[in-house]
Amino acid sequence: MYRLIYPCIGAFMALTSTVQASNLCPGANTETQMLECMQQSLKKSDRQLNELYQALVARFKAEGSAPGQPTQDLALKKAQRAWIAFRDASCELETYESVGGSGFATIHTHCLLKQTQARVQYLKRVTGMP
Repeated sequence: MYRLIYPCIGAFMALTSTVQASNLCPGANTETQMLECMQQSLKKSDRQLNELYQALVARFKAEGSAPGQPTQDLALKKAQRAWIAFRDASCELETYESVGGSGFATIHTHCLLKQTQARVQYLKRVTGMP
């Protein structure tokens, strides 16, 4: 029974990602166009993430640290490394059923994009930015 259920769940997750991706790139008519659009969106989100991260590192360095504690910028760096590992593992799991398929690159890129956009929103809350 599980042999039937797991592939169905994987196919559903892949289909859901593809539908969400098509909403982000309404002008994309082919898989190649969809992938290019997703990659551009990911680059933009990654730049935004890096800008927020650098702003936080600078702010935390300027604020110093609590007595006997490591500086907050070091805690941020540790958290960011852990988030990257989580993002990669999470997307590996989420896209596992589509590995080897024609839409894998788009589905995987969409997963990375969703994770990155969520991290951007989190860091905006931490920085107090809108």
